[in-house]
Amino acid sequence: MKILGLPIPDMIMKMCKPAQVYLILSLISLTLYVISMLNVHDKVLEAEPEGGGIHHYTLSGLVIKIIFTVLWIYLLNYICQFKYGKKIAWFIVLLPFFFMGLMLIGLLCAVSFIALQSTKNKELQQKINNPGREPKKMMKPKVKEEESLSELLR
Repeated sequence: MKILGLPIPDMIMKMCKPAQVYLILSLISLTLYVISMLNVHDKVLEAEPEGGGIHHYTLSGLVIKIIFTVLWIYLLNYICQFKYGKKIAWFIVLLPFFFMGLMLIGLLCAVSFIALQSTKNKELQQKINNPGREPKKMMKPKVKEEESLSELLR
């Protein structure tokens, strides 16, 4: 099998699918890490020309990331050998995406709740400041001027 005209090594083709998916995601991650590492190095040199940059720090992070990726792929391949191993390996590979999806849904719910509360607070503030006039967005009956603030807040 070839990708972009390059043959894929047999060692990669013998890995189980979850390990192959994790390898692809890790290669994308490592590529972005290297690009980020070079970009940050250039920015540090612009800010401090006499400094030596930060290659010693990010290079060690890159090495650790590569070692972690190799060990994780080996572990996923090992898990795939068991009876329900492939299902467990898929669960392990896709679990971070599941949690990110839950966090994104939670964030969207929180932002919409905050926006709704902000709108309600503005309408209530208009009601308190102008008790005889109704805010533009509200379709409720007019508030009597005799009503107290505690009745408005209910």
